Order: sequence, then C-alpha cells, then structure tokens
Amino acid sequence: MRILLIGPHHTGGSIPPYLDVFVAALRFLGVRVDRLGSSGVPYDKGQDRFWTAERVRKEAEGLLADVDVNAYDLLSVHFGNLDVEQLLPELWPVRRPPAVYHLHSLDWTLFTDHVPEPELREAVNRGVAGMDAFVCFGTYGAERLETLAGPDAPRLVSWLPTTIPSGTSPRYPKDLAAALEPPDLRPLGSLYGYAAPWKDAENLIAACKRTKKPGRMIVAGPLWDDPSQAGLNLAAEVKGTTHGSTQLRVVPTYLDAAARMALVTATDFAIFPYRSQPTFQGSGAIADYLGHGVPVLATDVANMAELIGGAGVVMEPANPQSLADAVDRFIHDVQHRKNLANSARCLARRFSAVHHAAQCLRFYDTLIRR
Repeated sequence: MRILLIGPHHTGGSIPPYLDVFVAALRFLGVRVDRLGSSGVPYDKGQDRFWTAERVRKEAEGLLADVDVNAYDLLSVHFGNLDVEQLLPELWPVRRPPAVYHLHSLDWTLFTDHVPEPELREAVNRGVAGMDAFVCFGTYGAERLETLAGPDAPRLVSWLPTTIPSGTSPRYPKDLAAALEPPDLRPLGSLYGYAAPWKDAENLIAACKRTKKPGRMIVAGPLWDDPSQAGLNLAAEVKGTTHGSTQLRVVPTYLDAAARMALVTATDFAIFPYRSQPTFQGSGAIADYLGHGVPVLATDVANMAELIGGAGVVMEPANPQSLADAVDRFIHDVQHRKNLANSARCLARRFSAVHHAAQCLRFYDTLIRR
C-alpha cells in the first residue's frame, strides 16, 4: 500500500508529534508513506497577526503544486483549527484515491475566528463532508461527526496513541529540571500541553487551595505564561508557589518526546481539569500517561471518561472541592494510586502507535477494496 499522509510537518503543535509516531508505525508495518504538509501555522510573528486569506490559499495551492495525489492508493488527511491543510480537499483533483480524515477537531476556526472569510470556511466544510471515511479518537467524536458528515459515513474509532516513541530516554531541559529539583518524596501530579481555553487553570488553582495533604503539581507547555491563553496570570506559579497544601509550578516551555518522557516518569498521577468546549473532541496528552502506566484524574468532558476507563478518576467540571478531595486521595492513599496504576498498565497496549496504526491500516485496506 502507498499512502500520502497530509498534515502539518513541523516541530511544535499537538498534531505533528502524533503524525511522527503514526508514520513511523505505518512504515514499521511495511507501508510506503510519503508526507505532504505545511511548515508552520499561518501566523506572522514579526507582525503579530495571521496571514491574509489570499496568502493562506496560495500556500495551500503550493503544497499541491508538485505532487500527484493519484500516484497513491489512499490519502490520510490530518488538520486542526489553524492548519493550512484545511483547504487541500477543496483544491485536489475531483478524481482521486480514497481520502480518510482523522478527526483532530470538531471545528476549524481559522476562517471564522482568525482570518474571517466565509467562502473559504464553507470550502473547508465541503472538504470535510466530502471525505470518504473518518478516524475518530473516541465515540464522542464519532457521534459528533454525524452532524458534519451524516450517519452513514464509514468511520473507525481508535484512540490517539502515545507520542513518546518506544525506547525514548528521559531528558531534562533546564526549566523542567528546576521544577523537579530538589528530589522530593511528596507525590507529584502533572499536566502538559499547550494552554487553551478548555484547560481550566482557575479550577485547578481553586482546588489546590482546598487541598489538605502535602503534594506537588507541575503544569508544563507553551503559553501557560500568557494570560490571554491560560485564562489568568500565572507569573507567581512560573516561579513556584504554594496553594493550600500543594506546591504548584508552571513550566511554560514546549516539551519534546524525551522531555515528556522525563515528566511522565516522574509523575504519580496526571491531572486534566478541563471544561466543556465545542471544538474539543478529546485529549492526546492523556495517552502519554496511560501508555506508561500513570493513572489519570480528569473532568468529564468530551471523550475523557471513555478514554480513561478504570485507569483513573473522572468527575464533573468546575467543582474545585471535588477535585481537591480527589487530589488529596491520590496523594495520601498509596493503595488507591497503585490500583489505578495497575489498571493503566493493563490499558497501555491500546495506546501504542503500532496498535493504532494497525487498526487504521485494516480500515484503510477495507476502504481501498471497496
């Protein structure tokens, strides 16, 4: 099988690390995979603004200029809210191989929120609706898909895999090393990923203030030092501060796979205090924790509950007292933590990249044979 994988091809962001491990797993399984994708989000840092709609379209046209999509058996398509790849389904030839869209987001906001352009937004809608099949990272996304592509669109439900390649050794960048030192026996909870409106830092801090058992918490990832993205000013937390009985440290830097491995290895439980948000279909970062046997404490939004299963605790959003009680139990009840960690280890295989790629490959093959 020969696949053209279409999706952002750069460092940073949430989708590229997934694509890196996905491509590696497909190649391991004997598939020939070529990649086609943008080198970054359509944003001009120097001018502090997004590109014009015309420039985004020209960039998309340029991606397709030197590739023959009909030289492939299948197109594996990936894009999120801001990616130029949103426009490619509108631009590629009418006659083409089967195209499968991996549902990374439930909405695509580039041409509504950032570069308002109704015609291009409608083009994205047509492109998604015209896909031949879909891969959804949970039944929550599959159910929401019906409003986008109809109830009869072929679909596969397969969890996002861990983006930490097998055999990765931990690496401790300066900021993360400082947050983890000196050695501390207090249990550590952590959350990593880009700051986003649905990641409820306010609820997390309110819960920490209610904790009674001494513990530590690390929140790591880009933009957590930007109040417009984090939702509040975390300058004190970047330096490290204590709320209630919990020491909270924010590490506002991107963690590559080796740094993610370092954080996951040091973590006793992951914590995902999210709030409901229309475009959010589920967390990919959770897979890194569950794939390495770390239990998860999360709020019940999107696909969180089905993703975690018996390997953690799920509770209602925006309830800091319940979250504080759950954190306290994780900290002081060692057997509780061990039981959930054992459950996480039992689920770890389903979060491997090869397991995910094998499921997708069988789905791809069925679609091609049709």
